[in-house]
Amino acid sequence: MVITKIKEGYLDVPLISKENIIKRGLYTLTYKGKVVKVGCYGEGVNSNSKSRFAAYRNKGKDITPGNGSYKTMKVLNKNLEVGDIVEVSFIELPKDRYIDGYWWKVDLYIEEQNLKNQHNNTLWLS
Repeated sequence: MVITKIKEGYLDVPLISKENIIKRGLYTLTYKGKVVKVGCYGEGVNSNSKSRFAAYRNKGKDITPGNGSYKTMKVLNKNLEVGDIVEVSFIELPKDRYIDGYWWKVDLYIEEQNLKNQHNNTLWLS
């Protein structure tokens, strides 16, 4: 999937099809081979890859303050030229596991921070 700067103040973020929805994981935004943003999704009841990028899609069309997606879209709009693209990659994390009477799950925020640490020299957004 790619995000494209169509014109100043307008970023096209494609819809994610139902077949490609990931419940919980990480994502990276890569520009010219460098990771510029690392994020996570799936912590809330209705949160998944589709809902995360639906919020980006809305803000990409109207880059005005209003929610957490604003900062990402504002920074992308500022740093991209018309026609530039940003590649989106998704990393699915393991599902919860029930072991010895306890539910175990991967901590999204720890994994997000680990990935940010790997790319800390190229990130536009922290």
